Amino acid sequence: MDPGPLVSTAWLGEHLDDPTVRVVDCRWYLPPFDTRDGAEEYARAHIPGAVRVQWDTDIADPDQPGLSMLADARRYAAAMAERGIGDDTFVVAYDDQHVTVAARLWWSLRVYGHTRVAVLDGGITKWIAEGRPVDDLVPTCPPAVFTPRRNDTLYATKSDVRAAIDADVQLVDGRMAGARAEDGGALPDSVVLPGIEFMGPDGTWPDEHEARARISAAGGDRTERVIAYCRGGVGACGTALAYAVAGFDDVAVYDGSWTEWVADPDTPKMMDRP
Repeated sequence: MDPGPLVSTAWLGEHLDDPTVRVVDCRWYLPPFDTRDGAEEYARAHIPGAVRVQWDTDIADPDQPGLSMLADARRYAAAMAERGIGDDTFVVAYDDQHVTVAARLWWSLRVYGHTRVAVLDGGITKWIAEGRPVDDLVPTCPPAVFTPRRNDTLYATKSDVRAAIDADVQLVDGRMAGARAEDGGALPDSVVLPGIEFMGPDGTWPDEHEARARISAAGGDRTERVIAYCRGGVGACGTALAYAVAGFDDVAVYDGSWTEWVADPDTPKMMDRP
């Protein structure tokens, strides 16, 4: 069973009682644009059987405050194991399209070698719109064994990005227009492809043909390695997911992204002129 990178609401409806499937609620909100709390939304109603993962605490490195970079292997494995996610578990991550946090879990699991993961196409928004069930019960998960097998081809550091600028590597900016304008700059020669903008009004992703066409139109043709970045490492995961929908599942994400990059006075930047 490996239908990723996306599964439909119909597929999940048919597999909701499958003990090998674990549904994960990833909802998270970025103030001041949205002041809701993901944990409160989960407590109010979620897809039955779903556990909760918050990207910037549960699977983040506590020694990197302000960056919320990916947790080390031991911390990450413990977070998965206590939520009943083991080596043979198929994970379905969902959000509600405010931020591509489900894609962050999808990407992070793959960084740790767990490829049995997909994002719910349309998220909980489409699930509810179709009249599918929700509840407020927190499931009790039996302990699982999660074995991290690091895949660094999907993970980029600041050093990797510095080397990429002078190499045959395509840098892709996954920030939305407002964030790009507020940040006032970009990595050199990067093309703009926010993953969240691939989704339609109902939160669903395009098919492979349309995703490829959008990538090509933005100048992101796959002739070289791709590293996606954003402001803090979440939007870039949405961009990586968009590439995967298009059939390119090897896009790396620069975890520190613009927040780390701009803090270093020695990194090259394309800054906007007043």
